[in-house]
This record gives sequence, C-alpha cells and structure tokens, in this order.
Amino acid sequence: MHRSKINPTWPNALRWFLVQELTSFTPWHFITEPDELTGVAQTFHREDVYDGHVFVFARRQDCDDFAGLEVVEGQITDRVIQFHPTFSPSLPSPKKWHITIQTFEDIFEFISSCVIPDMKDWAVVEDAIDFEPPPNKSLGRTREI
Repeated sequence: MHRSKINPTWPNALRWFLVQELTSFTPWHFITEPDELTGVAQTFHREDVYDGHVFVFARRQDCDDFAGLEVVEGQITDRVIQFHPTFSPSLPSPKKWHITIQTFEDIFEFISSCVIPDMKDWAVVEDAIDFEPPPNKSLGRTREI
C-alpha cells in the first residue's frame, strides 16, 4: 500500500507491515487499500454478540475468516480479533453464534500465533515451486524507497 494511503492513526504494528508491503502470507492477506474490507467490518458489527466494531485488515483466502483491530470509542486499538461471520441476510442479525474465533494482544502476536502456523500448514502440502502468488502481486519486485 502506498504510504499516502496509510492512516497515521492506525496502530504502528499495522503500519509497520503495510509500509514495507508485507501483505501476503498465504493463506492470510492484509489489506492493500484502506477501505477494501469495510463491508466485512459492517458485517462484524451487525453479527457480533457484543455489538463490537473492528477495522478489518486481513482475510484468509480459503474461508470466511478475517482479522480486525478492535475499535473502542472510535479509536482503533492494537487488539486483534479473528472472526468468522455468517453473512446472514436477515436484518437484524439473530446474533445466536459467537463469531469471534480468538483474540490477540496485537498484530505481532496474531502473526506469530495464527498466521505463521497457517503458513506452515500450507507449506507442508504445497511445494514452493508450484506456488502461485496472489493476483496483482509480483514476487521479487523492487520497491521504491
């Protein structure tokens, strides 16, 4: 994500990854545009049993798992919430299922406790030579400094 799109009020841990273009950790992928997962954040609020709010920054490519930074009193915090929404079409949502899978102190804990193990699981079954990078990504590209 270009530096001009990275909000300086986002937690430094998120900005740390985005400014270095560290956004693809198959099967997890971080946002490449600030508002690309806004609809998922709205779904979280509609379905969360606690009526919580999140800024969604990551999605898992093989299922409807997402990760968001908890929003408290309008401020994006460091706390990461991994969740699996139902995308139920009913309004209001029945909120019968707790969509939160787990929480993490910050993005670094999320990466080390969730993303890295998931990457390892994928690497066990998919040879790197057969790996296809996500669309619009180029392995080995140089980045402007």
